[in-house]
Amino acid sequence: MTASLEGLLLIDKPAGPTSHDIVSWVRRATGQRRVGHTGTLDPPASGLLVLALGRATRLIRFLPDAPKVYEGTLVLGLTTETDDLAGNVVARARGPLPGFEAVRAAATEFVGKQLQVPPAFSARKIGGERMYKLARQGRSVDAPATEIEVFRFELLPGTEDGRIPFRAEVSKGTYIRSLARDLGQRLGCGGALAELRRTAIGPFSLAAAVDPPNPGTDSSRSPWAPAAAIPLDLAPLAFPTRRIEPDEIERFAHGGQIPAAGNTDGWVRVADPDDRLLGVGQVAEGLLIPRVVLVDPSV
Repeated sequence: MTASLEGLLLIDKPAGPTSHDIVSWVRRATGQRRVGHTGTLDPPASGLLVLALGRATRLIRFLPDAPKVYEGTLVLGLTTETDDLAGNVVARARGPLPGFEAVRAAATEFVGKQLQVPPAFSARKIGGERMYKLARQGRSVDAPATEIEVFRFELLPGTEDGRIPFRAEVSKGTYIRSLARDLGQRLGCGGALAELRRTAIGPFSLAAAVDPPNPGTDSSRSPWAPAAAIPLDLAPLAFPTRRIEPDEIERFAHGGQIPAAGNTDGWVRVADPDDRLLGVGQVAEGLLIPRVVLVDPSV
C-alpha cells in the first residue's frame, strides 16, 4: 500500500512486542509515516490495539474514553515486583489458597469507582520520569492513586491450582495488573497477573482486528495492504455532528469561522450534507471555529 492509506486500523497485537513496535512495523509495511496508537498494551499482553493512520492521527485526542474489556488469568499465592509474572517474586503465601467462591465474592467488591495505585513498573510519570525507569534504578516512589471504574469483574470457568481466568470491563487508565495485585491483597494471599488479552475498546472489537505485518515487511518491496481500515467518516468522535452547507465548506477549509446561531457551545464533528467528515470545530458565542481541518481547500 502507499502513504494514502488512512483511517483507523484494528490490530491483534501478539504478546511480546511493544505497542510502539507495532506502530513501526505498520509504518514500514505501508509507507504511511503518520501512524499512532490510541492506547498502549504492555509487551506481555495481547489483543486489540487501535491505530490511527494519516489524517486520522489528528483525531486521536477526540476519540471517546470508552470502556475496555479484557480477558486473562491471574495467579494467587504470590506477589511480584511488577504485579505480573514478568517480575521477581517478592513473597509467597503459606497455607491453602482461597476457594473459588471466596475469590468471586472478593472480585465483586471491586466493581464501581475507586482509587487505584499504578504498578511500580508502569509508564505513569512521576516528576517527569517514567515509573518503570525509577523502579529499575531502585528508587522507591509513592505514586498517587487515580480514580478508575470497574464496570464488571467476573471469574470464568477453568480455575486450577490458584490460576483464575477472568473477564473485566474497566475505564480508561485502569491497570489490570493493579487489579490482580489488589485482589490478592484483599484475599490475604497475594496475587499477580499471569496473562492478559484485550478484546474490546468501546465500539471496536477484537473480532474485526487483523494481524500486524511481519516486522521485515517493507512497502518499497512488498506493500502490506490491510482491507479492514475504518474510514475517517466512520471514526466515532465523542461529540455531536454539525453539518455545514456547500457554500460554507470552502470557508471552513481555509480556517474561516461560520455562523452557528442556535447551536450549543462545545466541540462538534463537522460534516458536509452527505455526512462526510470535514474536521472538528468548536462552537462559541454563535460561531463555529475550525480546530482540525481535514478537507482540502481545493475540493
